[in-house]
Amino acid sequence: MLALVSCASRPPAYQEQGWASYVADQYTGRPTSSGELYHPQAYTAAHTSLPFGTVVTVKNIMNGKTVNVTINDRFPFYPGRIINLSSVAAQHIGIPYMQMGQVQVTAKTMPQANYGQQPAYQAQPNYGAYPQQQQAAPMYQPQQAAPTYPVQQPGYQVQQPAGGAPNAPTYNGAASTPPGLKTF
Repeated sequence: MLALVSCASRPPAYQEQGWASYVADQYTGRPTSSGELYHPQAYTAAHTSLPFGTVVTVKNIMNGKTVNVTINDRFPFYPGRIINLSSVAAQHIGIPYMQMGQVQVTAKTMPQANYGQQPAYQAQPNYGAYPQQQQAAPMYQPQQAAPTYPVQQPGYQVQQPAGGAPNAPTYNGAASTPPGLKTF
């Protein structure tokens, strides 16, 4: 005799009701806690405790719309808030921009334990460099300092100290002011 077991009768691995919020778009391109980069158009979410890689179904309790998202980040604990959705996921279930909505989060199964061990992003090649630029450019080699020449102007005299570094010019006039200097 053959016995069939229905998968639908199996209880979910995780289920909770609470508030869902948005991940702010200002985090676009930054690494998440799992090492993946955050993209607002990806169906991802942050959760306080579910393992990275867990695919959860988020249902908006107010309108019944659902979306599947993958947990790839963490967020701080806020009373009542259970998940932080990417922009596209929150909009998909009808949560208004930068607001919160009441949701039910359900996970059928938990992922393998090694998810998130290595960052999902790889170093990108430098597409701006030309292939023929194989050798490094020579480093700047400073040459000897340019010689300094004393500036001779009427009424001024440049004094050179013994070390050769120039000083500020001094005025050698009598009681009158230097030409071009206004006094009040």
